[in-house]
Amino acid sequence: MEDRYTYKEFKRMLVLELEKDFNGRAGIEIHNIIKNNSLELEGMVIVEDGKNVSPNFYLQFYYEDYLKGTDIEYIAKEMEEKYNKMQAGGFKGFSMDINNCMGKIVCRLVSYEKNSQLLKEIPYIPFLDMAIIFYCLVVEDENGTGSVRISNSIMERWGMTVKTLYTVAIRNTERLFPKVFCPLKSMLRSVLEKEVLETGIQEMPDAFDGIEDCSYCEGEMPFVLTNRKGVHGAAAILYPDCLKDIGKMAETGLYIIPSSIHELLIIPDNGQVSPDSLKKMVEEVNINCVAAEEVLSDMVYYYSSEKNIIKICN
Repeated sequence: MEDRYTYKEFKRMLVLELEKDFNGRAGIEIHNIIKNNSLELEGMVIVEDGKNVSPNFYLQFYYEDYLKGTDIEYIAKEMEEKYNKMQAGGFKGFSMDINNCMGKIVCRLVSYEKNSQLLKEIPYIPFLDMAIIFYCLVVEDENGTGSVRISNSIMERWGMTVKTLYTVAIRNTERLFPKVFCPLKSMLRSVLEKEVLETGIQEMPDAFDGIEDCSYCEGEMPFVLTNRKGVHGAAAILYPDCLKDIGKMAETGLYIIPSSIHELLIIPDNGQVSPDSLKKMVEEVNINCVAAEEVLSDMVYYYSSEKNIIKICN
C-alpha cells in the first residue's frame, strides 16, 4: 500500500478538496466537539451563506476510511453529497427561533459523572446518578436523527428555565418517541426476522408497543424498555406513569438495568434476583460490550410499585 498521510495532513488535504468542490460558495471550519461521556471528536462544518445549520462531519471516522484505502477525493464528494442532501431536506429553512423549536425540544438520559464537564455548559436535571439533558431535533427521517444540543446560552435566548424546558421536552419526547416495552427475546427475534426480510430496520416492531401482563411470559425475562426508534430510549423511564404502569402489570417491584443510553432492561422482583450479581453484570457488560459513548451507568436501580419510587440499589 502507498504511504498514507498523517491525520494532520489528511485534514489539510480534505479541506483543500472541499474548498475546490464548493468553489468559493462555502467556508470549511474544524471544531472540537464534546460528545456523550466526554468523548472528544473533531468535527468539520461546511459554512454556507444563508444556511442556518450544518451537519458535523467527524474527521476521525473519515480518516479511518482513508487509512483503509478510500481516496480523499471520494471522501470529499461523499461529504458534499450528504451536506447537499441534508440542506435540501430537513435542514432547509431550519432556525433556532423558539417558535420553530417548541415542538422539537426533547430530552435524553446520560451519565452525570462521565459528563461532568459538559454539564457546566448545558441545562440539566439530576436524576439518580444520571442527568436529563435537552436537544432540539433538526431532522428525523429514514437516514437517522439530527439534533442540536441545547446550551445555557440557547435556553437564556429563549427566555426559558430548566423547569419549563423539561415540561416541554418530556411531552415532546413521549409524543415523538413512543415507548416500547416487551420481552427482550421477542424483540430480538422480531428484529432479526425483519432484517432478513428488509435487510434493515428503521424502528422497533409495531407488535411491541406494550404488553398487558408480565406474568404470562416469566420465562421470557428480562424485558426491554426503549422507544420506537431504539435510539436514546433509556429516557422512556421518565415518561409519566411509565414505571407505574409496568409495576402494575408485574404486580411486584422492578429491577432496572441500564443496558445503554438506548435501552433499559427490566426484571420483575421474584425474590430470586441478587442486586449484587446484577451490578457485577452491568459493570462487565459496560467494559466489554458497550461503546464508551453509549454507557449510561454502572448502577442497578429498584422501582417500588408500592411506594412509586425509584432508587439506586446499594
